[in-house]
Amino acid sequence: MKKKVAAAVLGCIMMLSAGCTKSNILKPEDGRLQPDFSIVTDVELEWNQINDDLIDFYEDSDEYSGLLNFNYAHKDEEKMIQAQLFVDDTVNGKKAASYASDMIKFLNDCIAVQNNSLALSSDDSYGGFFDDYGFTVQVIPEETKDDESTWLVNMTVAAGEHTPIVPLEGAAE
Repeated sequence: MKKKVAAAVLGCIMMLSAGCTKSNILKPEDGRLQPDFSIVTDVELEWNQINDDLIDFYEDSDEYSGLLNFNYAHKDEEKMIQAQLFVDDTVNGKKAASYASDMIKFLNDCIAVQNNSLALSSDDSYGGFFDDYGFTVQVIPEETKDDESTWLVNMTVAAGEHTPIVPLEGAAE
């Protein structure tokens, strides 16, 4: 019985002492600086994280049947991105152009996650990163990668242009 009474008294003391403190979480009195929610535009991109995001997306996606591999390089001095997608023989020109467009847009969106001052991609825009950077994108059949005449897409888009990616003339529909 004494243990129950002691436990009850100890519990009351703990509850009362916790309730007696003054909360200054929402209105700090010590004059500390408040968080800065302004948009930062000079963000240094973490390209390894962007690469990991791209790999994770394409490894787990069933949408891109026939896509075997891809790579990209960023050339900051030239403000250019070069992307290559390697496909099997089930991918036609129209599908290749769609895959290329999706990759460029997803690349922009991965960058926009790190730099929220950049616009996300949309149906008719590659996104804010590509307002400042141009890109070259190529979709290449893996089996005939050394023969450029078999490539499905080989296109360069200048910075700020949002020209749709189209298959090369003669690419299989």
